[in-house]
Amino acid sequence: MLHEWPTPSGLDTSDVEALVETLDTFWRFLRATGRMRSGSAEPKVLAKEARRAAPTMIDTTLDSAGRQSMTVEEALEEWSGDPDDWDDDEEFDDGFLDDFTHDETWALEPGPHDEWVQDPPGEDSARDAEQSPYVQQCLRFARWIGDGKHVAEGILSPAHVREAFLEFDLERWEAEFLARSPLRVPGLFESPGPGDRAPDGQLGDLDVLVPTRSLQSLWRSCASAHLIEVGPTRVHATPAADPQCERSPDDWAQLGHRLVASAIVTRHFLEPLDPVMRVLLPFLTESVDRVEVSEVQDWWWEHDANPWVDLGVGSSPARTASDRQVERLLWAADDTGVWRREGRTLHRTALGVDVAMHFMDDLSRLLAG
Repeated sequence: MLHEWPTPSGLDTSDVEALVETLDTFWRFLRATGRMRSGSAEPKVLAKEARRAAPTMIDTTLDSAGRQSMTVEEALEEWSGDPDDWDDDEEFDDGFLDDFTHDETWALEPGPHDEWVQDPPGEDSARDAEQSPYVQQCLRFARWIGDGKHVAEGILSPAHVREAFLEFDLERWEAEFLARSPLRVPGLFESPGPGDRAPDGQLGDLDVLVPTRSLQSLWRSCASAHLIEVGPTRVHATPAADPQCERSPDDWAQLGHRLVASAIVTRHFLEPLDPVMRVLLPFLTESVDRVEVSEVQDWWWEHDANPWVDLGVGSSPARTASDRQVERLLWAADDTGVWRREGRTLHRTALGVDVAMHFMDDLSRLLAG
């Protein structure tokens, strides 16, 4: 890896430790979300090997001769998308679930003295799903796949990636996501100490490593909901993507929450999912039909998993960055239909209740597709 993506300067011990931790998180994400082949080594085995190879990593970065560089963007234009390769690993899924959510977050579900919201009528869930901009975009994407696009071992070609970005104007979504980065707070890292910190995906440092977040979301959602079928050499749309496909209200509701749940997980890769759950889980209490963005920001600032509080950059810029992070994470789910936004108020929807129930019941199953 260090031969393919050489560093501009050598690595020291602390750099390697940060690299190994990042690789461990990345491998676990690959395994949980289906991007790792079923025959691959376990993430914990790979992490152990990475730690063993740490001295070699340092030596490799000191020798720059004969390297053939590949850009990260070129590498990330391709990804595995064959659902047959997605793995079920109960022990790992539980660990990955712990990384994405915390006890403080799950405490938001209705308590023993709270009245649970009634299951939404099927017609309401169906209406929300059918009117969801994201659901409609997924249907259009599957129809764009049509009779087939070329893939290699379940991987969409770079040429088709570029074509899809143009067809669905995905560059605009990616640009907006980057523009909302919490790192764009003026003066955030002016002090020497924080400026020397290791890159952290939880802070938005690694945005550049995920340049196809919007397209991967469409791809994985459609595969999860069986709107597309991925083979070894071609991907094609299924009859479910046909505009003439007839769906009952229950069919629409099921399609909606499968597409949307997958989108939320994929779009928030390397980001904390807790602020989104701060909106969805309270919706399961009958008396909570709306959540204010300011409530989510206050809650996240006090959360044990908030990465900004102990960063040492000063309370004012840290709080601004924390609030900005919440804004970005909620914005990334606005078009899914899990809530209806009016200014800074997020109103409960039937689709949002459906998705919250599925996250609460079995997030690991949703991550596995």
